[in-house]
Amino acid sequence: MIPLADASRRPKRFPVVTAAIILLNAIVFLFELLGGEPFVKQWSVIPADIVSGQHWVTIISAMFMHGGWMHIIGNMVFLKAFGPEIEDAMGRLRFLAFYLLSGVAASLAQIVAMPNSTVPNLGASGAIAGVMGAFLITYPRDRIRTLLFLAYSSA
Repeated sequence: MIPLADASRRPKRFPVVTAAIILLNAIVFLFELLGGEPFVKQWSVIPADIVSGQHWVTIISAMFMHGGWMHIIGNMVFLKAFGPEIEDAMGRLRFLAFYLLSGVAASLAQIVAMPNSTVPNLGASGAIAGVMGAFLITYPRDRIRTLLFLAYSSA
C-alpha cells in the first residue's frame, strides 16, 4: 500500500517547502550517485565521529541522502503524501524547522544508541517520520488516498 495524498483536504497554498525538500533530496542523491562511496562517507552521519566532536554538519547533510533508489523513492512518496497538509497547517518556516528538527532528533537517537559505530547513517526517514506523526496527530480522522498492489499466487 502506497500513500498518495490526503483524500479529506487540500492545502490552501502550494507546498513550496515540501517541493523544495523533495528537489534538494533529488539533487543530493544525484551527487551521491556521481560521488560514490567517498561522497557517502564524507556527508553521512558516523556516530563515532560525532561523539568525538567531528563532522557535526553531517547531522544535517545526512538527512538529504539515501541508500538507493527504493529508499529515496519511498521517502519522497511519503513526504509528498503527508508534507503538504502539515506545511499548510504549520506555515512554511515552522514546517521547515519541524522537518529539520525531526531529522536531527532521529540522528541523535541513532548516535546515542550506537555511539561507537563507524557505519555511515543516512536518509530522510527520521524527518519524514516526524511529518507523518504530525499528520496523524493533526488529522487523525482524515482518509488517505492509496495505491494498493494485490499479488496472486497459484501455489
